[in-house]
Amino acid sequence: MNMERDLHMASGEGEASYVNNSRLQLKALLEAEVVLEKAVREVYMDLHNPTMTVVDLGCSSGQNTLIFVSKVIKVVSRESSSRSGFHPVELQVFLNDLPGNDFNHVFRSLERFKKQTAAEHEENTTLLPFYIAGLPGSYYTRLFPPQSCHLFHSSYCLHWRSQVPAGLGGANEYINEGNVYIAKTTPAGVVELYRRQFQEDMLLFFKLRHEELVLGGQMVLTFHGRKYEDLYNNGYLDHPTGLLSRALQSLVEQVCHIIIFTTVIA
Repeated sequence: MNMERDLHMASGEGEASYVNNSRLQLKALLEAEVVLEKAVREVYMDLHNPTMTVVDLGCSSGQNTLIFVSKVIKVVSRESSSRSGFHPVELQVFLNDLPGNDFNHVFRSLERFKKQTAAEHEENTTLLPFYIAGLPGSYYTRLFPPQSCHLFHSSYCLHWRSQVPAGLGGANEYINEGNVYIAKTTPAGVVELYRRQFQEDMLLFFKLRHEELVLGGQMVLTFHGRKYEDLYNNGYLDHPTGLLSRALQSLVEQVCHIIIFTTVIA
């Protein structure tokens, strides 16, 4: 599998789409609201040019990314109107995700979003001009010129790895005992492969963002973590990922039976 090309959330607005199955991500976004507002306010107060560049990494195709954009606009508009002597700014927002993301859904929502934002902005505040653009690409690659971004935001996506850990592919692809995550039956060697991949990915991610951030820029990152040092104790994630693993195994078995049956008939 080519992760950058093939991996993406379910598109469209159907029952199984990401748009209609992203309440958990919305909850995380709302719980981090205070942290986000503080970061936006501090970045604005330290701004030395007329454009503030904000990036939502792994934005996916739902409404959550526009909720994030709305919060940034409100904070900057409020700060700009309440502080005399601070120069007016314009906001450039980049929405980033893998190329297979349903950017069309986001773009179709922009006209309604702009009208809603204009209607909801607070009295006695000036709604700052803002511009929204899509940016397809993996956040494990360079996305921007050096020192060009003021704020990076990412909600519930940095737990995705850049690739299947080296050593799990090819003839060794089933050494994780049929699991799609680290379970109690996962061999210690596989745990080490995932740990090493995580370290490589996060070091790369921070190196790239360090190069792209302006001096004094900030990042607000929310992603899955573990409550326990014991890697075999995955807490509340055990149940849903276990169900997903069994569902995928069932599908594979059904496909294999169909192939075998077709071969015998032929």
